[in-house]
Amino acid sequence: MKPSNFSESIVEVKFGAWCLNPKQQTINDGVIERELEPLLFKILCYLILNKESIITRQDLIDDVWCQHYVDDNAINRAVSELRKILKSPNQAALVIKTHYRKGYSFLPNVEFVESGYQSVTSNLVYEHVAKKSAVLGKKKYLPWIFALIVVLLVSAITGVYKLTAKSNGVQVTNKSYQEEVLSMKEGMHTFLSLSPNEKSLVFTLIKYETSEFILINKELATGTEKLLIKPGYEIYPVGWSHNNNEIIYWQSNGQDCQVFIVDSNFAGESRYLFDCSHLPFSGESINNTNLVYSKFGYRNRDELAVLMNRDLLTGEEYQISSPNLNSYGDKFLAHIEGKNKVVFERHQFGFSELYITGIEGGAQTHLYTTKNRIWTLKYNQELDSLLWYDNVDNILFQYSLSEQKLLSKTSMQGVSTYSMTLPISPYKILAFQYPYDADINKIDLNNFNLSDTTISTPSISQILPQLTNNGDIFFLSGKNNIGADRTYKLQALDEATNTINTKSSIAFNLLLRVSRDGEEALRVTTKAIEIHDTELINLKDSIQVNGTFVNTEFLINKNIGFIVRGSHSSSNSSYVYDRTTKKSVILPISNAVWFDQLSTTQYIFLSAQNKLQIFDSWKNKVITELDLNPVKYRHSLSLDGNKLFHSDGINVFLYDFSLGFNTAPQVIYKGENSRVIRSINYNEAVNSLFVGLISSHNNKIFEVTQVKN
Repeated sequence: MKPSNFSESIVEVKFGAWCLNPKQQTINDGVIERELEPLLFKILCYLILNKESIITRQDLIDDVWCQHYVDDNAINRAVSELRKILKSPNQAALVIKTHYRKGYSFLPNVEFVESGYQSVTSNLVYEHVAKKSAVLGKKKYLPWIFALIVVLLVSAITGVYKLTAKSNGVQVTNKSYQEEVLSMKEGMHTFLSLSPNEKSLVFTLIKYETSEFILINKELATGTEKLLIKPGYEIYPVGWSHNNNEIIYWQSNGQDCQVFIVDSNFAGESRYLFDCSHLPFSGESINNTNLVYSKFGYRNRDELAVLMNRDLLTGEEYQISSPNLNSYGDKFLAHIEGKNKVVFERHQFGFSELYITGIEGGAQTHLYTTKNRIWTLKYNQELDSLLWYDNVDNILFQYSLSEQKLLSKTSMQGVSTYSMTLPISPYKILAFQYPYDADINKIDLNNFNLSDTTISTPSISQILPQLTNNGDIFFLSGKNNIGADRTYKLQALDEATNTINTKSSIAFNLLLRVSRDGEEALRVTTKAIEIHDTELINLKDSIQVNGTFVNTEFLINKNIGFIVRGSHSSSNSSYVYDRTTKKSVILPISNAVWFDQLSTTQYIFLSAQNKLQIFDSWKNKVITELDLNPVKYRHSLSLDGNKLFHSDGINVFLYDFSLGFNTAPQVIYKGENSRVIRSINYNEAVNSLFVGLISSHNNKIFEVTQVKN
């Protein structure tokens, strides 16, 4: 067996014009940066490590595919794809040579750069992250389960999308649909998974009053239900076995998490499969032994998911996708048995992409880009199409795999608001009624108590509270109208008089911020940051930016800080826009997802790896790095002077930097699993923290069918 993996000490591999980063699985020629699919990365590493030899097809089968037989066409396609990726204006020379009837060889000279070339600080940070990640799986499993459910159901305004896909001129067609209740049990229905033969639906029913979680398998034809209850455990479906006879689920008691498989009638004992230190959100058994699923915690980032293929007999698994670090990663959607393909969603900042790939990770193909999430998807064999429902715009999509294009967009009229859906055909879908309410509450920092609701809004509103020092509470709300007509209202609550004033109605594609004095607002479009008065009438200034916006904030002196990912880059860049000189200056911090200003020379960043970094612009270096608590829903931060407030989605912590940067955070609020925190904002005028909360209530399951004319 020939070597196929680099030593852990190798941080870069240089060949020709390219530089390979083994840990990030990217190549860069100084101008172009490309991510490698797992299979292509393995082939490239194998060729480099054995460059003195001619690599035969059998070598590739034995050491890369690790199988007894691989079709010649699969090898040809993989090598061809790798050659295309290794071509660039800077790399015209041949990299991989074919030897007729013998195999392949790697031509360029190779230089290995080991970790000794890195700074001591970088090595210590990496080791600390690795140790922390290893310990997390053994420590108490944090109760962030419900919070992660909500993050997959509620659309958050985290950035501005930049769409590249074309809809081929497909127009939206209006059709009427009717609902039939399939289940209206007391509790919240969530996490649905349809059996491959489409005869049974498994889901979780949560009864928060009794802290009971019930796994229910419902036969759709007869309505018969089988129940699985494990007292003291939260229990959710992962997916089905390929033969419809077994259900894979995961459970947690607040300390440990395990994955089990059980007979679909819940007869007999469940069989343990493996521990899950991070939540396996969704998956499916693709044969008798293998499970493809989404696994969180990729690259030591809690919110980042990757597709994994796991052998349930040996416990071995390998990744079949390579999500960008500056994204939320990849979510399993469907396995197409006849094609031996996997469909998944890659959630970027502000938009999502639909992909299809082989079960080994090869031949990854981008299908479609959408501004809204694709939570669930169904492959319809008869139509050879992918079907999914956009629960923001209430549109049912049909994408043809044979024609590689979008066929139809149907606006469903006369239906409820849904959280999760699963289309069976263009004429019938299964749907869970939306079970969430959004409120803005206040935490009084004099006694750390959560007040009664300050602002209550309809469940389909988007909430983004903004605080000003004059006592006004700015927030964003509005109904989810369809398409381009969807608008939100910028409103302000005067707590003294308990009156709400509407400032303006604004377009959907935005990220909004209000200055502390309440005089200015940032409105982010797809091309610029616009600085307005809070009535959004007078445009004071505009910052033109090329790329996808990740975050923006008002800094000291009302300068503007913003983070953007360039069109041809996989990393984020941070800028400060000086209002006086009207120029943007880039800060030497990469891969940040949020930042604000502590003082005239110091900035605080949240990195994609869930770390806080204090950057001193005078010293031009990071002077302190702090670990955040593992995220339970999403990170929210609010800075005011030396006080940094952080929420992990359930709890709220205070970092008082007046006591030093290494002071441990203080827990100022402990939440509950039935409510999650979407955003926080501190108001010094009333010494209170305002939080955007999502809470749950009972809902129903519907079968939704198109009304025949």
